Amino acid sequence: MLFSLLLLACSGSPAAPSAPAAGPPQGAPRGPPPPGSPQGPPPGGQGPNGMAGVSGAKMQDPSGFPHFHDQPAPEGPAITGVGTWGAPVKLTETKGGGYRPQVAAGPDGLLHALYYERTDAGDLIRHRTSRDGATWTAPAPLGLTDNRNWGPDLVARADGSVVVVFDHARADFSSVGYVTTWRGGTWSTPEALTADDGGEIGSGHVADAAGDQLAYVWIGKPMSPTEHFRARWRWFKDGTWSAAKDFTDGAADAWHTNVERRPDGSVLAGYDVGTGGAETVLYVVDGRDGAFGTPENLSASSTAGERPHFAFGADGTDHLTYFRKEMGRPMHVYVRSGKPGAWAAPEEPSTGYGGYHFDPDIAINKDGVRCLVWGWDAGEDAEMVYSLNRGSGWEPPKKIADIDYGKPGLASIVDDATGAFHIVWNQGVRGQNEVYYARLTP
Repeated sequence: MLFSLLLLACSGSPAAPSAPAAGPPQGAPRGPPPPGSPQGPPPGGQGPNGMAGVSGAKMQDPSGFPHFHDQPAPEGPAITGVGTWGAPVKLTETKGGGYRPQVAAGPDGLLHALYYERTDAGDLIRHRTSRDGATWTAPAPLGLTDNRNWGPDLVARADGSVVVVFDHARADFSSVGYVTTWRGGTWSTPEALTADDGGEIGSGHVADAAGDQLAYVWIGKPMSPTEHFRARWRWFKDGTWSAAKDFTDGAADAWHTNVERRPDGSVLAGYDVGTGGAETVLYVVDGRDGAFGTPENLSASSTAGERPHFAFGADGTDHLTYFRKEMGRPMHVYVRSGKPGAWAAPEEPSTGYGGYHFDPDIAINKDGVRCLVWGWDAGEDAEMVYSLNRGSGWEPPKKIADIDYGKPGLASIVDDATGAFHIVWNQGVRGQNEVYYARLTP
């Protein structure tokens, strides 16, 4: 599985309190070690299909630290203010740190946080829950117990269960997508969702749909430099999974997939297609009643883009966010609103500010307030930032917190029944990242 796709990529234990994160010592490094250093990326920077018969994942920095952080940040005004989020809580307490976190809120308000930890046995997934965001249960394992359990995604369902999908990569980087379900505090045995045929998969995401339905999307290909990743999907309906079907034809690589549920039980999926590290064409596709429709080229009416995320208003309006690179550097974060086939022009809440802007996510609460979050790196200062839209445009961005260490990335945000927003993200340097949680009442 291509790590760059996902990072740019004791069940039943008693509750263990986590204190607000303490800042690192003054002068602690923000930047990564240089290329070729013990914790740095492999020298040479080969691309995804740079070696015959070898997985692209072997060409990537195993900690998933995006290479654009190694370059001087674009100049311009800084984002200096700190918003009104609660004090961040650090969810990782071991030397293995945490990567690719996700958060969901159950119907009873129970918060679920996931991430994976780098251990001697492999990259293993951890699950923690909380009632108040301040005190969390001890990290509990889920998924498989060896190799690389990457890219977990979760959805909390109306019946109180939680569904998680993840990508499992072996030592040779052949990989399979899995699903597991949490009921009554117990995780089911992981079930394979993709073929175990020696190929490579990644970017698995799941959404619950009407009734007991689930929609699953991912990318996959044979492990060959002449093959391209295809965006694919399956649908769980009436107790069974459909056959795997393709969104794309494999003429060019498909990258970051995503799928999320609308209030009416339908779903919206998205993915981007093109050359890795370059500008890519963004597609969205409507799904309902066990099937997806015809993909829509969203870039044809706006800009190149990648890594789509969605939020859905009670008024039937869809909102999506994505970011765009220029010459391999993430420079713009956009939001579009509307519905398939009828989208408003893109808005750019990041405009006017220096630094890199990347990995956005978005949520909308019961009062119609939208919260957009994204990673921001201006070199000497780098934090997770956010902007609110209360119906009168996007407010100037502010920092969620002053961690004052490393680089932020890969946020996951969700709203709850009270209208509060909850976020998790990872932040650190190459080879060592921590996971943080914070809460906002707008």
